[in-house]
Amino acid sequence: MKKKELLYIIGLLTLPLILIGCRSKATASPTANPELIYTAAAQTADARLTQIFASTPSATPVTPSPTVDLVKTMAAQTAAALLTQSVGLTPSPTRTAGTTPVPPGPSGDRAIFVADVSIPDGQVIAPGAAFTKIWKIQNAGSSTWTTSYSLAFVSGEKMGTISSVSLPQSVAPGAQIDISVDLVAPTTPGSYQGYWKMKNSAGQFFNDSVYVLITVGAGGATPTAGTPGVTPVSTSTGIPSNPVTSLTMAVDQGTYQGPCPHSFFFTATFTLNQAATLTYVLEAGSDTPGFTFVLPGAQTRTFDAGTYSIPSELTFISSGSGWVRLHISSPVDMASNQAAFSLTCTP
Repeated sequence: MKKKELLYIIGLLTLPLILIGCRSKATASPTANPELIYTAAAQTADARLTQIFASTPSATPVTPSPTVDLVKTMAAQTAAALLTQSVGLTPSPTRTAGTTPVPPGPSGDRAIFVADVSIPDGQVIAPGAAFTKIWKIQNAGSSTWTTSYSLAFVSGEKMGTISSVSLPQSVAPGAQIDISVDLVAPTTPGSYQGYWKMKNSAGQFFNDSVYVLITVGAGGATPTAGTPGVTPVSTSTGIPSNPVTSLTMAVDQGTYQGPCPHSFFFTATFTLNQAATLTYVLEAGSDTPGFTFVLPGAQTRTFDAGTYSIPSELTFISSGSGWVRLHISSPVDMASNQAAFSLTCTP
């Protein structure tokens, strides 16, 4: 027991000396050489790898993979990345409808072909004969077509000298209109086709087109001698007592109140059961004192069998009411219904 106590006392006495010696050694240690540290670390890692390889069971021999050329691989990856960036930055080309090199109209302008009111596809027309092509077209866009809009020739066979025709009246979205163009058949027999497009007030063409397709040959109307293509006459041997099977008059807006002057747009529509030369005139009347009309004179034109529309625009500067009708005087005498209108001018 005394021996243990003696060892304990000796340990307590020597502990401070040991601590002082350790501190002295730590303080006096020289600065470590970095190269020696890196060398030691490498040797340690090498020894550790040797142990790992020695302790790892041998793997089944496999065919070694081809050596990868890192320089070529990095170059190929860089080229691929640059190509990807180039494709991502290059805008895709915009496709344009049709083949006519004209600026397309804005998205608010669209036209849809509804029907051939006259001259169905392939109709036979006499060489050099004048004829009137009428299309029924619907405003399928969101913009109102004004009288500054027009139907213009764009490609194919022009068939005459007319390049464009202005709209006789405004056409609201969803509404339809009959547009007519006076044309002249070529003098050489064959098949001819011409394309026309709507054009807005800015001169931009719609993406939609209509066409006229005729066959020049025997039959149909022929122009009067001495005035080819201008004053056609019918080749029919006779005209029935009444070739006009229907005749109506309509107005776009029967009642108007607002600033003046104001224009009303009237449309006469008639149907012929065969080709005929008609003489017609616009007539009007009013019970308002002092209310006057400025009307066009009588006209004579030759039409093929079919349905036609004749638009008219009348402008007034003062309040009043009245009616408008179409009167056909030849080859029969008949008049349409009276399309009534009322106008109230405000400051």
